[in-house]
Parts: sequence; C-alpha cells; structure tokens
Amino acid sequence: MMDWLIGLDHEITLGLNAMHTPFWDSIMLFLSAKKVWIPLYAALAVLLFIPKWYGRKSAAFRYGSRIPLWLTGLVGVLAVLLCFGLTEQVTNLVKNWVERPRPGHDPLLVGLLHLPDGAGGGFGFFSAHASNTFGLAVITAMIFRRGWYSAGIVTWAVLVSFSRIYLAMHFTTDVLCGALAGVLVALAVYLLYRWFLSLISKKYS
Repeated sequence: MMDWLIGLDHEITLGLNAMHTPFWDSIMLFLSAKKVWIPLYAALAVLLFIPKWYGRKSAAFRYGSRIPLWLTGLVGVLAVLLCFGLTEQVTNLVKNWVERPRPGHDPLLVGLLHLPDGAGGGFGFFSAHASNTFGLAVITAMIFRRGWYSAGIVTWAVLVSFSRIYLAMHFTTDVLCGALAGVLVALAVYLLYRWFLSLISKKYS
C-alpha cells in the first residue's frame, strides 16, 4: 500500500511538473514567494480592527459590543500569530522526524524534474507553505465569518499550495497533509480565540 502511494505521488508530481512553461513558471514562482504576500498579511491585521469586516455570525460581532475595539482587534491578531507559530513549529517537528526528501532530492526523480526554484531544503513532509496558508485562511475565515471572504482566502491557500507541487518543491501528500495540519491548528486556535473573547466580554459587562 505504501509503495503504491509513493508511486502515485511520484506520477502526480511528474505529471504536474511536466506542464511547465515560462508563463506558468512565473505565475507559480509568484504564488510561492513569501515576501509578495506581506501586504496581504498587513491588510488582514488592519481589518481585524474594523468592525464592519466581521459578519453577524462572528464571535467578534457577538461579544464586540461589550469590548473596546482595540482589544477585539488585538485578540484577533494574537490568534492569527499563534496559529502561524504553531503551524510553523509542528511542520518543522514533523519534517525532522519523518525526514522525507523533497522531489528534487528523491533519488528516483533526479534528472526528471524541472526545478525553476531549485530543489529546496532536504526534507519536505509536510509542506510549511500549505500548513501556514491553510492555517491563516481558516483562522481568519472563522474570525470574520463572511462567505465571500472565506471563498477567496481558501482559494488563495489552494493556489499557493498547488504552486509547491508544480514547482516540484513538494509531493502531493506533503501538501495535503500540510493543509490538514493547518486546518486542525486553526480550528483549535479559533476555539481558544472565541473562549477568550467570551471571557473578556464578561469582565466588561
């Protein structure tokens, strides 16, 4: 079973990587770059302090009327930072424990891949890009509770994660497991976020 899964992982990676063109290389390199998304992160940090961005089903809408605006935003920012920090740490722990080579370092794939961004670091299970982006997407989607925003931010996470497979920086299972880890961490952090807002609101009521 494991050999079949690894073989399928190789076939998918080779198939997607074979689709490369200069145009798609540039798009995927852009999506995969970390620094280009800094304005998005900064914008989200600002929006956490704007009441109109919270949907009626959000915890901030429910408790925010009894909490100072700056405090509601600060709790949201801290929740996002905690989610990012946890996904990053969990990813690093699993990478160092599993020690699965990235596609570009896999002996069975050497010389068969197009690597526009190089082969990357030694280990790739699971993807930090996938865990970080899905963690951010899910935690902010649950904080804001707006359908159109949720659809947009999750689509962004999917595209960034797909770019890692296209660039042969990760196998498909690296990305899927990373995404799952990000979602689980985000759900746990959101429960803590909601509980903390409820606790604070009682002190201001």
